[in-house]
Amino acid sequence: MESAPSHRERLVPSWWLPLVLLLLVPASLLVFLPVGMEVGVGVAAVLYAAIMLALWFGAPVVELRDGVLRAGRARIGVDDLGEADALEGAAARTAMRSGWDPAAHHVISPWTTSLVRVPVTDAADPTPSWVVSTRRPRQLAAAISAAQHAGEQRAGGRDA
Repeated sequence: MESAPSHRERLVPSWWLPLVLLLLVPASLLVFLPVGMEVGVGVAAVLYAAIMLALWFGAPVVELRDGVLRAGRARIGVDDLGEADALEGAAARTAMRSGWDPAAHHVISPWTTSLVRVPVTDAADPTPSWVVSTRRPRQLAAAISAAQHAGEQRAGGRDA
């Protein structure tokens, strides 16, 4: 039986992006009004809805459940991870610019400004770390740590 997630978030765009995308409505009306008002309104509505749906369903989900960290389509067990580092502000900007490691696994959302970086401890895995966008970096880092601790306790109980 699966447990409830200890952390889950969908990295959807910020609240202001749907408002800015409303500018598509008058732009498409200007293009399609010579054809007809109904066509212009229809195209504008369909275009706006399609873009919003694409942004929603294309947004990666970051979830920690049952000792497995999922970021987008990728997943890794927390027992293969080291200590999570929550990065906010200047530290997150540095990690995204000069601290970028091309060998790391990145799940980055352009509308989030904070990250969690966690090293991969599995010697067979060529990926040195995971860098994941999140709006709640401290909570995600704490959830990873708690899941690792819970896994150690379960493993310790089996060995005894």
